[in-house]
Amino acid sequence: MTTTEPIPGPATPVRRSWSAWRTVLVIVGAVLILLGGGLLAGGGIGLWAHAQRDAAGYHTAGPERLTTDTFALSAPSLDVGIAGPDAIYADDLLGDVRITLESRNAETPLFIGIGPAGDVARYLNGVGHTEISDFEADPFKVTYVPRPGGQPAADPAAQTFWVASDSGTGPRTLDWNVADGNWSVVVMNADGSQGVDADVSIGSKLPVVLPVSIAALVVGGLLLILGILVIAVTVATRRTAVARTPTA
Repeated sequence: MTTTEPIPGPATPVRRSWSAWRTVLVIVGAVLILLGGGLLAGGGIGLWAHAQRDAAGYHTAGPERLTTDTFALSAPSLDVGIAGPDAIYADDLLGDVRITLESRNAETPLFIGIGPAGDVARYLNGVGHTEISDFEADPFKVTYVPRPGGQPAADPAAQTFWVASDSGTGPRTLDWNVADGNWSVVVMNADGSQGVDADVSIGSKLPVVLPVSIAALVVGGLLLILGILVIAVTVATRRTAVARTPTA
């Protein structure tokens, strides 16, 4: 008696179930895509901000009006803390600051100076002045705190503690390379008289913006590509088993 072996029929694909680890890989890929997209967006914004510099390389806000009926305007405490290894890179991270001001009374010479907060406080001790306790650029808003007192005993330009200063009529400019310490900025009439009224612009150089933006674009692009590849490979390598139906 002869038996006939069944002949395998046509192959029928059977899709295997989606495993848990593949779900994890897809989630990882999605996270990489989100991170990469965020870095690309941040890098693009950084490049846009870098392009907004003026001809001298400053990012500038203003001019805005600052005024007081007292003898001086001061920003009493600009605390710049640079310690340890970061001090080596302080110039690259912090850059320069430029303050430009012009009296609203063209005949009134102005003085602007920055100096150690302790020395400035001693100079203004007993002098009627106004402190700027809070400053917002957009929208522009200044919070003033008046300090009662009399007229200064000496003109501001006669003081020797200023690390940067400028005085005279017309537009005045203070350029300062940001340094470690606690500093104060003072705006006065050059003769120490009462009533200060000026338009002020503040600019800064931020050398770190361009390299950080480029790094964000490069890393963001790599993460985006990696995330897409992880998802694509995970889906494409989902194996399909083949079953053959026997025929007589």
